[in-house]
Parts: sequence; C-alpha cells; structure tokens
Amino acid sequence: MSNAWGVSSEVGQLRAVLVHQPGYEHRQTVPWNKDALLFDDLLDIEEARPQHKAFTRLLGEHGAEVYYLDDLLKQLWTQPGGPEAVAREVLGDEVLAQVGLSNLRAHHLICGYPDHYAFDAPACLAPLPNLYFMRDPAFAVPGAIVVSHPARVARQREARLLLTVLRHHPLFSATHVYDGILNDPAATIEGGDVLIVDERTVVVGVGERTNEAGARHLAGFLFNHTPVERVLLIHIPAKREFMHLDTVLTFIDRQRILTLPYLWDRPEVYVKVAERSRSECEALGFVYHGPEPSVMAEASWLDVMWEDGRTESYDNTLEGLSKLGVIDLAQTTFMAGRLDQYRRPEEHVVEALREQWNDAANSLALKPGQVMGYRSNDRTFRSLEEGGTEVVAFAGSELVRGRGGARCMSLPLLRDPA
Repeated sequence: MSNAWGVSSEVGQLRAVLVHQPGYEHRQTVPWNKDALLFDDLLDIEEARPQHKAFTRLLGEHGAEVYYLDDLLKQLWTQPGGPEAVAREVLGDEVLAQVGLSNLRAHHLICGYPDHYAFDAPACLAPLPNLYFMRDPAFAVPGAIVVSHPARVARQREARLLLTVLRHHPLFSATHVYDGILNDPAATIEGGDVLIVDERTVVVGVGERTNEAGARHLAGFLFNHTPVERVLLIHIPAKREFMHLDTVLTFIDRQRILTLPYLWDRPEVYVKVAERSRSECEALGFVYHGPEPSVMAEASWLDVMWEDGRTESYDNTLEGLSKLGVIDLAQTTFMAGRLDQYRRPEEHVVEALREQWNDAANSLALKPGQVMGYRSNDRTFRSLEEGGTEVVAFAGSELVRGRGGARCMSLPLLRDPA
C-alpha cells in the first residue's frame, strides 16, 4: 500500500486508518484531575480496552489496514539515537532536562512519567488520556496530513507526538506533512472540526476548539498546496456540548448527512429546552451548567472561501450546503428519528440531545451508505436504517465516557474517492 497518504472523501471505502488503544494513561486520571484532562468521568480501562479492540477488529473486517500509534512510536524509539531525538521533539529541551532521558521509555510519552503517582518525583509528565481520539491531533486532507494546534493545553503534546511520528517513521516517508498551524500562536484547530467532502471542498467547524484564525490558516494551506478550491466555515456554538463539528454533523453517504434536528434552522427550539433545563436546575437548588439560552439563540451560519479570493455567506447552514451541492437536503437523516415522529420539536430535541451526548452523530463511514457507531444509540440507528444506511454497531459504554465516538477514535489515512 502506498505511503503517500491523503484523504479526498468522508465516505469513500476506508483503506487505511491510524488508531490508539486506550491504556495505562487512564490510570493516571483521578476524580480530582479529570476536568483538567478534559474528562467528565473515569474510564474502566479493563472494559474500555476490549471495546476498542472490537472496534478496530471491525475496521479490519470491513477493508481497512489498521495502524497503531504506540507501535509506530516504539519502532522509532528503538532506532539508533531514537530515544533522545523523539523525546526532544515531543517534550522540548527544558522538559527533557527536568525529567531526564535515562528515566524515559517510549510509553512515558503517552502514559505520563512516572508510571505511578510518585510524590517525591523531581518532575512529572502529564498523561495523554485523550489520545485514543486520534481524529483531533492530526487529520488527512487531499494530498497531505495536517498537524493540528489543539485548543487545550492537555492535548497539545498529542500534536507534537503525532508530528514526530509523521516526520520520521518510514510509513509516512512519501507524505506531505504540514505543521504550520501547530506553530501559529493565534490559530487553533482540531481534526474533529474538519470534514473532507471531496478533493475540491473541505468543511471546517468554527466553535469551541477551532477558531476562525485556525480555519483560515488551513484554507490558505489547502489553496496553495492541494487541489482544494473552496473551504466552508460552519459556525457552531462554542460550548463543550458541541465540542467539534463532527459531534453534530457527519457524512453517511454521498451528499447525505446525519445531524441534530432543528439546530440549523430553528434555534428557538433549543432556547426553549435550555430555559426549561435551567428552570429545573434552579428549582432543585442546583446551578445550571448547560449552554445559556442566549448562546443557543445564535443560529449557525456558513461562510464560503474560494481559492480565487471570493467569499459568500449563508444564514441557513443546511440550505447553504444544499445550494453549493455539498448535501442533498431532502436526504438528511436526523438523530433520534424523523421530524414527523414527534408531537413537538422540543420532544425530538430532548431525545436527540440524549443520544448526541453519547456520540450518535459521531458516525464513521466505512464506505458509501455504511457507518459505524455505538450500539446504545438505537433511535438514531433506526433513523439511519429507515433511510437505507447500513449500521455496523459496537459496544462503547466505557469508550463514550471520553465524549467521542467512532469518527473521533479514527484518523483515516487513505480512502477511495467517493
């Protein structure tokens, strides 16, 4: 298989993918540091690992060559001079001097140092529990792989780790690797916000993790170094509940998407749900931590950047995507069921938000019309199957505690054109 990696589709047959199985790094996560490490809960690693193995086994059974990041890292580490070169690139001179090269092994770059909580350790290296969400620290585009600039400090070492592997492992020797955004202090971008429609069109979500500077930096690279001719910026609420674009919208087939109902055209429905939730919390003497109704009242919008410098905007995101030929609006699949299955839009939104929290929208297309997802999202799966989409379901009760699904856990390296 060629190692000139790149992806020009969201739904073409998946041929190669990079993953990371969650491991010892999660034993360094405790109730008192989980928030800083971006987790809402603690994983039962003895359950999460077999669930991830089942996920990767299904990837292989459906035609994808599966590569493991920790295998590639260990292979680099065993090369002559590998430990110093790898550790220096990932950690930097100052941190490396504090920890000491002789103390480090390859797994420490992921699991943290020391291996256990050691209160007399001269220096500590934080674990990377989010690394099994491989989509975010780097992402493939037509003809290249782009290294992200994560918005949160807890994930920034992931990007440097990916950059080191991409630069030096022979698997990527023929690949154009771009790290300019990682070195841009004004820009943030994560792979969960980037959707590859085709070799001409890339969609970028602008919200909590990807800012407009990051989206525009990416657009400049794509226009100058790839076949991409237009970049579509979808603005979404900058809230954890809508962490990345792929938590609310993913492609399931050519011009077909799975998304939240009413988010794009009737934000007032979400305002009502937020107001009701806030009132319930206040009645129970609890501080409401959900998105403010005023935030949900701000409808999403779509900005279009063309290679020749033209720009245009659409107030209604889905209508804009339809007019641009990116989606077939009539074929849209909504989470938790069809619009006509519920008496009130608010009822639909409540059910959809419950499944969205468990990453029902975060589907991974294996080929056109075939997607993977957590089997707990039964209402969304019925909606997909009613629309003719085949669902490959797997258990993810522990994996989902990190708030990521099948798309988040995979970094496609190669797909067939859609």
